[in-house]
Amino acid sequence: MKGGKYTLGTREVISEVKSSKIVIAASSIAGPAGAQLKLEAEKNKVPVVILDKNSAQLGKLLGRPYKVSAIALRQVTESDLRSLQA
Repeated sequence: MKGGKYTLGTREVISEVKSSKIVIAASSIAGPAGAQLKLEAEKNKVPVVILDKNSAQLGKLLGRPYKVSAIALRQVTESDLRSLQA
């Protein structure tokens, strides 16, 4: 997030997945949009991490005052990966 190279929102992430390194999604992502996101990520060989947090919690975790269902990171650092594993 600190690098500023990310995309928020399911529809936006689906359209930007080709240029992403990793996609992080809330556990509450479901329905056709969630299935399409997973399909596009699989087609482009982009890993998808499903967190055990809902979209409101993911938004709060990212410091946003609104719900965030998915985020695509175009640049990933080692510290980003470590914070995901924590």
